Amino acid sequence: MRSHLAAALLVLMPPSPAPAEVSLSSLVHEHTLENGMKWLIVERHQAPVFTGFVRVRAGGADEEPGYTGLAHLFEHMAFKGTPVLGTSDFEAEKVLLRRIAEVGDRLAALERAGKGEGEGAKAARARLQELSAEHSRLIDENALATLYQLNGAAGLNATTDKDLTSYFVSLPKNRLELWATVEAQRLASPVLRDFYTERDVVMEERRTSIDSSPLGALYEELLQISFTSSPYRWPTVGYQDDLAAMTLSRAHEFHERYYVPSNAVGCIAGDVRVAELVPLLERTFGAIPAGPAVPGPLFAEPPQRAARRSKVTFDASPRLALAFRKPPPPERDDYVFDVLQVLLGEGRTGRLHRRLVIKDRLAQGVGVFGGPGARLPNLFIVLVTPLGDARIDEIERAVWEELERLKSEPVASRELEKVRNRVSADHARSLETNAGLASVLSYSQAVVGDWRYAVEHPKVIESITAEDVQRVARQYFTAQNGAVAEIGRPRPTAPKPKPPPRAAAQTGGAP
Repeated sequence: MRSHLAAALLVLMPPSPAPAEVSLSSLVHEHTLENGMKWLIVERHQAPVFTGFVRVRAGGADEEPGYTGLAHLFEHMAFKGTPVLGTSDFEAEKVLLRRIAEVGDRLAALERAGKGEGEGAKAARARLQELSAEHSRLIDENALATLYQLNGAAGLNATTDKDLTSYFVSLPKNRLELWATVEAQRLASPVLRDFYTERDVVMEERRTSIDSSPLGALYEELLQISFTSSPYRWPTVGYQDDLAAMTLSRAHEFHERYYVPSNAVGCIAGDVRVAELVPLLERTFGAIPAGPAVPGPLFAEPPQRAARRSKVTFDASPRLALAFRKPPPPERDDYVFDVLQVLLGEGRTGRLHRRLVIKDRLAQGVGVFGGPGARLPNLFIVLVTPLGDARIDEIERAVWEELERLKSEPVASRELEKVRNRVSADHARSLETNAGLASVLSYSQAVVGDWRYAVEHPKVIESITAEDVQRVARQYFTAQNGAVAEIGRPRPTAPKPKPPPRAAAQTGGAP
């Protein structure tokens, strides 16, 4: 029976009298445009469709203090169209956009100065509403989505995380030129329509996903105490005060700095021909000016010297999260953490599930995952939802006992083999579809710096030993490398004792 490793490295070709299997690495065609944009192309002719991915190294980690949430907000704006898509009169629209930017900048300055409730701010908001209403009569904010839908698109979407902003869609093969034309224009010259409306949408997203969400609040706090200077410490959605003072001009600066070809990676997988596709990419994406080189996030995270702990007060059921700092890929220890993620947290067979849910009946659920990004040193996270009235300290003690067992007892060869097979099988499944393949290859190129990471990953996983697991557990699962955050309801305050009744005042003379 073929191993999961082989399955991950092989892509089935269309049926033929003698079915052939070709290694994935031999199917990936690389092409770099003169402006520096890297493209990965995989011909897969099973169906007349393709998936296109464009990833830009512009995530939450690339923002500056005071302007958190800008990468995510810009993702919203990139769906608003271009100078030729989504407008009835772009010349008139440009005039209105300049006026909107001027008023928005003035309002943002008042917000940052703490004068957001003053008369000047109220007048600026009223003027902004007037200009936005006038602007709305010139635009069709759904033009891009409608165009794609009318041409058979599926899965049109975008995501923003700490490392990347990604745009993707699947289309019939005969719409390849339409896709290249639209996406090149979106990358080069998006028009930031409805900026302040979308800013309010993101602010509401912040309120629902963090401010009103116990899990969101817990995760945000965990990042805050896990890092001191890394840009991974602030939320991708941004802080509310930063969003309230965000400006259209600042968004334009962000685009000019990060949305340049050399800072982007494209990938197309599906029923395409390299010989026909490359000239099309040259005509569309190749016409974008090169732009200056973009440095990666700059930070200096000091070594952690003591355990960190925090409790979030929230009217919600308690939860516990533990995080341990770890290196990014492609360092070997990061592969070991991929194995540990499955060993400890994969479904009903994970050690923590067996211990906390089945054996001790302390938890109703356990999750183990990495985050919040992968370009920089990041975290290995354990999240536990208690069962009933189980005490947080008992749960934490049980988690630590399982982590200590990894240090003292080598993982049995049979258990380790099952875990490695599961990691490789999950990796293989991620490559089965055009969308999955384009996603994995472009992510590896954009974050790790080489798409071959996706091909080599199963090979390295197969080489992970019990000694590797034991060594990594001893090195990273320590109190001084960890952070613990919990969430729970506030303790009820004891009522203040009532003062004794005062004696009634006597009237009249002595008896």
